[in-house]
Amino acid sequence: MALFYKGVGVGTFLHQAANDPRINGIPPRVPGMMPSINPLMGHVARGTTFSPYVSLTRSYGVAEMYAREASLAFPTAAVPAYVFEIDIPDPVPGGITLVDPVTAVAASLPPPVTSLSYFHDGDKDFILGVASPTLLASHLHAPIRQPPGSGGASRSANLTAELETLVRSIRDAEVLIRGAIPRALVGARHEIV
Repeated sequence: MALFYKGVGVGTFLHQAANDPRINGIPPRVPGMMPSINPLMGHVARGTTFSPYVSLTRSYGVAEMYAREASLAFPTAAVPAYVFEIDIPDPVPGGITLVDPVTAVAASLPPPVTSLSYFHDGDKDFILGVASPTLLASHLHAPIRQPPGSGGASRSANLTAELETLVRSIRDAEVLIRGAIPRALVGARHEIV
């Protein structure tokens, strides 16, 4: 068994009593959508939940942060956010597939001379901005360094969906589930205030 976590914010779909994961499991928002690299990257890098995937994390701390940040109202003792435990056995039950976004993106990358893919042209601190675009926005938007006399226009570094997906997947210890997580795999629910 592998233990995963799902953060659920106050007022969100899974927070509503009628959609309690312990009763109904956790469905993807668009179960019939064909899985591919573009919806996967949109799900991870852009937070687009209009996909055939459900996000889980191996980190309780990440799930707790998502439960707080996704809340439509501040969590309180009377109306807390939640972190659900998801126990997935090995072998994985039929009907669901675990997808490692890092492996999926890496497998889709072209040769380095073909396109930028996950490469950027910023400095070393640029990755800090990718990992924390709100707190470390100055690194994300810093002008790139250019060779003397190049005459290039001042701009921030190139940021691709591939790079965002790789960095955020690692940052969040993220695993995607394709298919609906059955209620039998949903364990404890922790209240977050």
